[in-house]
Amino acid sequence: MTLARAEVAEPEHAALDIAGERLILRADRSVYWPRTATLFVADTHFGKAGVFRRHGMGLPQGTTDADLARLGTAIAATEASRVVVLGDFVHAPPAADEPWLARFAAWRAGHAGVDFRVLRGNHDRMDAVPAAFDVDWQSGARLEAPFVCRHEPAHDPRGPVLAGHLHPVVVLRDGGERLRLPAFWAHAEGLVLPAFSSFAGGAAVTPAAGDRLFVIGGDRVIEVATGADR
Repeated sequence: MTLARAEVAEPEHAALDIAGERLILRADRSVYWPRTATLFVADTHFGKAGVFRRHGMGLPQGTTDADLARLGTAIAATEASRVVVLGDFVHAPPAADEPWLARFAAWRAGHAGVDFRVLRGNHDRMDAVPAAFDVDWQSGARLEAPFVCRHEPAHDPRGPVLAGHLHPVVVLRDGGERLRLPAFWAHAEGLVLPAFSSFAGGAAVTPAAGDRLFVIGGDRVIEVATGADR
């Protein structure tokens, strides 16, 4: 797979050409595919903070609202007609009275014209999501030619893979300072998206020769040198 050089598509986003298709890597952690008006996100992990609170951890509320607002803004900005979640839509089967369920249902009603598709991830349980969410579930890989959508990155002979699961981050160092930034990871098999959830950890990327990394710093997406080609 040939990875074309990136260019600035908008002041805060970057464009990447894969398999003859242009993808916009957005600073809100989403990827927009203009030709099909599709917005891709990965690892939303809705309800994660609530799971931790149920286990006695005093975490603040509002992460779901913030993530839904960010997703809604991305839909409005791109005028996407489809959203594809690349797995781990929820963090765990929710309790019936969890507040985020009603908030998501209301958000979904406000975006009823958007086709909402979810690939099942390792955290997802389809029977735990209310019908009011109006979600089209898909188990396994989904072909969106020329791309193959999966939760976990893997080789697929049908085309480059768009995936999540790894929550890629890049660690930048300056003297004794360390900064961990979410990143898009373009590699020989496709593209790995950062976790969309604002309450998700990350794994530092170890790039191979030819890989490309785009970090999200504030409201900008910036390509950084990998060092693997040196």
